[in-house]
Amino acid sequence: MDPYPINCTEPQLGANNSSPKPLALRLSFEWGGGILWADDAASRDRFDVGAIEDQLPLSQSLRQQLDQLSLWHDTALDWDDPAGPSPWTAEESAQFEVAAQAALQALRLELGPSYSVRYHPL
Repeated sequence: MDPYPINCTEPQLGANNSSPKPLALRLSFEWGGGILWADDAASRDRFDVGAIEDQLPLSQSLRQQLDQLSLWHDTALDWDDPAGPSPWTAEESAQFEVAAQAALQALRLELGPSYSVRYHPL
């Protein structure tokens, strides 16, 4: 179970009715690029649509980690036969998911409580 559930579709106050609800982000790797996306109406109002990783206060090392994961993710697709099976073995798929979960935790730590990040796996 994700400890940071995302269920809202518009900005709401937090439980104490004084602090704004964190901006909702989704970690989701897209073919050819795009890693982080606004995940609710308030976040889309703030960042617009499309990939938003360049708009976030991320360290260079985390940006590099995400870029490497994106490149790795793209090897899961047989670009000569996109409708065909993935060239990844079950083991490589599991290794990617472990690395993606580690990146998710790093994102949550770096971005802090102003953001809520969930992962949408392959």
